[in-house]
Amino acid sequence: MQDLFNFAFEYLWVLLTVIIHFTVLGVVAYLILLERKTASWVQDRLGPNRTGLGFGIIPGLKDFHFWGLGQPLADGLKFVMKEDYRPGGVDRILFSLAPMIMIVTVIVSIAVIPWGGVLQRTAKVSDGADPTAVVPVTGSVVALGETAVTYQMPFQIANLNIGVLFVLATLSLAVYGVVVGGYASNNKFSFLGGLRATANMISYEIPLGVSVLAVVLLFGTLDLGAIVAAQTHTWAGWVPAWNVFLHPVAFLLFLICIHAEANRAPFDLAEAEQELVGGYHTEYSSMRFALFFLAEYAGMITTSAVCVALFFGGWHLPFGLLDGKVIAGNPVVTDNLLVCILRTVVFFGKTVLILFIFMWVRWSLPRFRFDQLMMLAWRALIPISLALLMMTALVVYFWGTTPRTLINGTMIVPGKMALWMLLGNGLVVVGALIGSQFFPDAPDTNRRMKVSGSRFSTPRSIPTA
Repeated sequence: MQDLFNFAFEYLWVLLTVIIHFTVLGVVAYLILLERKTASWVQDRLGPNRTGLGFGIIPGLKDFHFWGLGQPLADGLKFVMKEDYRPGGVDRILFSLAPMIMIVTVIVSIAVIPWGGVLQRTAKVSDGADPTAVVPVTGSVVALGETAVTYQMPFQIANLNIGVLFVLATLSLAVYGVVVGGYASNNKFSFLGGLRATANMISYEIPLGVSVLAVVLLFGTLDLGAIVAAQTHTWAGWVPAWNVFLHPVAFLLFLICIHAEANRAPFDLAEAEQELVGGYHTEYSSMRFALFFLAEYAGMITTSAVCVALFFGGWHLPFGLLDGKVIAGNPVVTDNLLVCILRTVVFFGKTVLILFIFMWVRWSLPRFRFDQLMMLAWRALIPISLALLMMTALVVYFWGTTPRTLINGTMIVPGKMALWMLLGNGLVVVGALIGSQFFPDAPDTNRRMKVSGSRFSTPRSIPTA
């Protein structure tokens, strides 16, 4: 039994990879149920509550509804049983490749999410064995002896020091699935949806990247795990040192932009049913359409997890509830596997809260017009994000040169610097409100236009009795 435990521990990164990917794919299905339930709560109705796990045919389960938990399984079965229809005139290769591009890029981007801090273990080495042979692929040796080796392993699939850049780069590739699908469908509505997705990507990736850059500039690293580690302390002994408290404007910019990148309402212009019948996936059916659908929710999970890592301290909880005790002054490192698992649960719980905001917004706000979508990005978000980046650079220049405490090799933000950063966020908001008064007026897209020969060009007379 001990040998089996050692084997599992040494290859924990393999188990972690399998568990995380299958968990995310399973959660995607039940996010659809959460979406429907959220819609029902907003609209004051019950939502799915009748489809059980027995589908009405399995003995012993057919009379139990299980609060509608079988609904996602029924939806998946419906997609599998539907006809896989491909219209004539489509590009056969690109038509099938588009949904694959979306789901693959989203799944790959999950790899760099830091779920549970750093796990440390001391393993015994048998006589004549190579000590480094017991170190996992993703681990690093911190103490090497003749009879034992101590190593640390980040509780994540891939420990990249450019994790933020990797996520942004891979998620930006997902939009090519939308564009290729719209082009390959040989349908004007799909093509227009692809064009809208392209304009959306170009516009909203700018404030998204700049808002992330403000956080990166603050800590001087692109490593998501290091950014989480820098937030695992408190200010004044009780305020969590999460970036959302010192960079609230960057958080709001990031939250708005990930809505736009996921093509979620009110930014779902690429698939607007009232205008484009469904947009880029109008011609898709069966599992090809299901992959588009699942990729949207999987992308929401990834961007929500990145949001938690950047602004909500990742797995960190106040009052040191999940802090490691192995190294003094470094709460990230723990030698307890159960603590890492609990950290992962906390991280995922925060992610679900961000996902709920996605759904809350969808069923609360109406869809933008396309000109409003572009104006929001170019006249509001991009100038504000650039001003925020300049403010962050000034604060780091004037107050970031003093010696700063390190946690797991990453500089933390002291309380005084955090107050200046929060004040700078307020000044950016005030400056944006004042500067908006001097912006040239946007064109009046609702003005009346005279159409030659139209029976509405001149007022019609009202017949009298």
